[in-house]
Amino acid sequence: LEADNLNKSRELANATFTLIHKNESLLSVKEELDIMKSESSSKLFDGHYKKLINILDNQLENEKDWQIFESNFNEVHEIFFKKLKHQFPDLTPGDLKLAAYLKMNLSSKEIAPLLNISIRGVENKRYRLRKKMNLEEDDNLTNFMIDY
Repeated sequence: LEADNLNKSRELANATFTLIHKNESLLSVKEELDIMKSESSSKLFDGHYKKLINILDNQLENEKDWQIFESNFNEVHEIFFKKLKHQFPDLTPGDLKLAAYLKMNLSSKEIAPLLNISIRGVENKRYRLRKKMNLEEDDNLTNFMIDY
């Protein structure tokens, strides 16, 4: 059972890092498109630019990625979400996503592309989550989630 759990945990970590890499690549392409748009005066490019940005945004905000992650996460950490929701009923779905990523010991830099926000945005989410959970200033949020 422990070996099975360890294998599932490794699979979850691998899938998560693959997702991080995919999202970082998509964000990189999006940044390059923004540069091209700012350097181009062609109206023809504008229509294609908007279509490409929409495609990239849809892939970055893909709910299917989260559903797959959540399913795999629940196999490894069966009661994590139930226990968290029970103790802290005011947590939003976004808070639960952040909590799951923190449980996996991911850094803000790794979490940012998963949530499609900046590192500063992750830090703000972490701060709000700490407040909702009434954690002391010297309590480490990541350690709290890992031990939870």
